[in-house]
Amino acid sequence: MKWTSRILILAIFIAAVFGCQKGQKAAVSKEGRSSTSTKSASVSTKARAKSTTATTKSSTSTTKTASTGGKPSAAHTVHPGVLTVSDNSRTFDVKRGEGITVKLESNHATGFGWHLGEELGAVIKQEGGPTYMRNTTKSGKVTSGGVETWHFRTAGTGRETVKLEYRRSWENMPERTFRFSVIVH
Repeated sequence: MKWTSRILILAIFIAAVFGCQKGQKAAVSKEGRSSTSTKSASVSTKARAKSTTATTKSSTSTTKTASTGGKPSAAHTVHPGVLTVSDNSRTFDVKRGEGITVKLESNHATGFGWHLGEELGAVIKQEGGPTYMRNTTKSGKVTSGGVETWHFRTAGTGRETVKLEYRRSWENMPERTFRFSVIVH
């Protein structure tokens, strides 16, 4: 084999290696995590897809068309007392001083739990810390998972959104999120 063909093959090999590294760096910067967390990334993607599906279903059921201009506007509903995952991304009209309870499925045995995603403002205040109740069978045996309960109370007037993130305390990327907005009169 001639030197020129060896050099050409070596140049192609080097270009391929650097090209692959650039592709990996682009993928990492897009996703914000390394390629070693592919499993968690696919799980997170599935969770986001489920969350998006739930959000789409809830927003289509609470969206009305305005009579002027035909543009959709979010319908505000009266808060049902206890919010669940089906209330994700909804807006509620509430009175000042009213209590809001949020119950979401959780599994503390895996290290996952719900955490406040953003600081609360002056409209909503958290009452105490979240509580966790394990799932049990009718005979009283403890099963996997449970329900985490959060309590909030409206303190001022205005609009505020509460964002909860389901993640491990030592991780920054949530597995899924739950948010609701209130308009306090």
